[in-house]
Order: sequence, then C-alpha cells, then structure tokens
Amino acid sequence: MKDLTRFSPLVFMVAFLGILAGCATGYEKGVKQYRPDNLAAALNELKPLAEQGNRDAQFNLGSLYYQGLGVSQDYQEAVKWMRRAAEQGHVSAQTTLGTIYARGVQGENEKDYPQALMWFIFAAAQGDPNAMEFRDSLVVKMTPAEITQAQKLAREFKPQDVYAKSFRESQSLAEQGDRDAQFNLGVIYYVGQGVPVNYPLALQWFKKAALQGHPQAQYNVGYMYEKGEGTPQDYEEAVKYYRQSAERGNRLAQYVLGSMYEKGQGVTRDEVQALMWYNLAAVQGETKARIARDHVTVWMTPAQITEAQRLSREFKAIDK
Repeated sequence: MKDLTRFSPLVFMVAFLGILAGCATGYEKGVKQYRPDNLAAALNELKPLAEQGNRDAQFNLGSLYYQGLGVSQDYQEAVKWMRRAAEQGHVSAQTTLGTIYARGVQGENEKDYPQALMWFIFAAAQGDPNAMEFRDSLVVKMTPAEITQAQKLAREFKPQDVYAKSFRESQSLAEQGDRDAQFNLGVIYYVGQGVPVNYPLALQWFKKAALQGHPQAQYNVGYMYEKGEGTPQDYEEAVKYYRQSAERGNRLAQYVLGSMYEKGQGVTRDEVQALMWYNLAAVQGETKARIARDHVTVWMTPAQITEAQRLSREFKAIDK
C-alpha cells in the first residue's frame, strides 16, 4: 500500500486506502442520480418535504434539478438542495456535491477543488467508498495551498444546530449500546463535527462499535493503530482489527490487510496470505487490490499462487 504524507489530521481516512498517483479520476463520472417512475408525483412529494428539511427529499430534488427531469435543468438549484442535504450529513449528497465541485459545470459552476475535497472528506468519514476513492484521486491533483484551504473549510464548516442534534442523538443511542450510533459518535469526534477533534474519544467509540462487529468501525480502529492516532502506533493491533473487518467482507480492510502481509507489518511476511486478501478485495472491485495482486504474483511460485487461490475460494465472510 502506497501512502503519501498525511496533510493534516483533519483529512479523515486519507491513508485508509493509500493514495496512488495514477489513480483514475472516477469522480468525473460519479454524480449520483435519482430517476423516479412518475416525475410529476415525485416533484409534488419532494418539494414540500425538502422545504421542511427532509434531507432525503433535498438530495432527490437536487438530483432532479441536476438532470433536468420534470423541471428545467438548473445547476444552481441542484447545488442548493444538495448542499442542504449534505449539511445534514446525507452521505450521497456530500459525495455528489464533491463530484460537482471537482468536475465543474461549464458556464455554471467552476471547478472548486477545496470545496470538493471538503465534501469528500465528510462523506469518507461516514465510510462511503466512492468518496474515499474520489478524494484520493483529487488530492494528488491539488496544490498544498488548495489542500490547506480545504482543511480550513472543513474546520470552519459547522452548522451547529444540525451537528448538535446529531451529537445528542448519537450519544444517547451510543450509551445504550447501539453500534451504529457508537460508530457515528466516533466519526463526530474524529472529524470534529460540532465538538473539538478528539482522537482518543473517537477511538474509544470506534472500539465499542468494533466489539459489536461493525465492519467500518473495525477498519477505523485498525487505521488509528496503524497511524498512531489517539494511541501509540501498534501494527499488531492494527492487523487484529483490519482482520476483523476483512473477515466481514470489508474490501478496503481486505486490501490493507493484504498489504500488511506483503510488507510484514504487524505479522510475519506472507505472500500467500497477501495474495489471498488482495484476491478477495479485487473480486469486490477494489482497483488497488488488483494492481497489488498483479505485483505480488511476480515474486511468487506457482505453488504459492495456487494455495492463495484455494484460500480465496474457501473464504466465507462472517455475517455482519
């Protein structure tokens, strides 16, 4: 796994995937779309709900304006409704808004990489794999000044009413043992959504969710141990949590676990295990795993490759 230097602790999960300079700019085709069967009925239902603050309705309404379905195409209206949904934590709206700013719309919205990166950061913090991929593709195209600006925007972006409500609800449910709320609370403390950034507390809540089998929380705990965030760096602990997530089918964890086996970080170097995990991640569409798989097989014997393929075929993910 190739990692570039972390630009700031605020850029949550930038190195979770690793950043490859040759990564395709997939975000240019990444605008999510909403196509209801009955446009007239959808618009009649969506508009009042969106105006009342329903974030799903806001996202869907923004999508219709973006595509010009049932309404005149209006990118400004699309961005307005997407932003309202994104400000309430709607992950698809955040990813879509990042895409719009990253690609720009000729004659309407200019490219704005800092805005794009900010939204990808927020969506990636919620575990959206597309946002992670788009974010990593974008970072390598940005100047240090643009990255600094994105970090500043992320720090200063805090609709307190939305985040305060989210924090209260997540904290209450998390304390009752709800694993999704525990994961969300970890994200809130990691990113600093309405509260100061606090890595130790983020790690604490991620661990609670991880113990209940939350795959993304397990992945995040592994990352924080790998990078030494909120805890001393510990590759063995990182591998333990990455493995838990990988065994539940998390493709990113499978890819990173394969990388750690290939490098011998926290485990004895084992190319057979590395290839097995790369295979599993690649089958799920993880591009970097396919690249890593092709690289590692160059140094392996036919018997090792056959064994790795057997292990991949016999793998059964643990129920999430």
